[in-house]
Amino acid sequence: MSWTRHFLVTLSLGSLALLFTACGPTYPKCENDGHCEDKGEYCLNMKCEQCRENTHCKGAGMQCAAGSCERIPGYCDDTIKCTGKQKCRDQRCGPECLDDKECAEADYCDNGSCTPRPECGDNALSPTCPEGKECVSGGCQIKLISCSSDPVYFNYNSSNIKRNQRKTLESVAECLKGENIAVHTIEGHCDERGTEEYNMMLGERRADATRKYLERKGVPADRLNTRSYGKERPAVQGSNERSWKKNRRSEFTSQ
Repeated sequence: MSWTRHFLVTLSLGSLALLFTACGPTYPKCENDGHCEDKGEYCLNMKCEQCRENTHCKGAGMQCAAGSCERIPGYCDDTIKCTGKQKCRDQRCGPECLDDKECAEADYCDNGSCTPRPECGDNALSPTCPEGKECVSGGCQIKLISCSSDPVYFNYNSSNIKRNQRKTLESVAECLKGENIAVHTIEGHCDERGTEEYNMMLGERRADATRKYLERKGVPADRLNTRSYGKERPAVQGSNERSWKKNRRSEFTSQ
């Protein structure tokens, strides 16, 4: 009887051991790598994952990140190329250039990119322009000449060119007919008397009368623009005839 009891106890214990062994964690849960082995995975934080460390990832430039194998950002080699104009340095994609030496002679390194050199100015092979030209926005342009002139004065409430102002206009006309002359704007001005609206129209008439006189003297029309400031920009402050006669004028500015 005792032999039979011993046999039954042994059989029960063996069955329980087999039962506990067969009831391991359900995938993807795990306690060790053995629970993930049939999937070719590794146990990470009680869960089967593709990898736990970088050595579990196959192929160049791969790393383990949060249980998954992925390409190292910016990785490059002889077979994995960088995008765009980036250059591979120490197996990492970086700027096209770090200094001018990495660019062609006609280019310079501008914020990591090889950029064509300007004709003149900063980063140009020759910063200055030839005689007779000036550097404008990185390019050599013919140097334009500005014509200086005294103001042309007008009588009160008039846009007629006075006889004593013709010499001033004839002098500036000779300059404006020359070569490489900048475009000039004729500004019409008034004294403080009268409404703003009226003075804007009067200023325009004075500028226009000045332009027409110069064109009759042979100045090309495409070298002249007009603009009225009315009484907005007095040359002299004051409410008397001495000030007013200085403010009734047309003036020249160049672009």
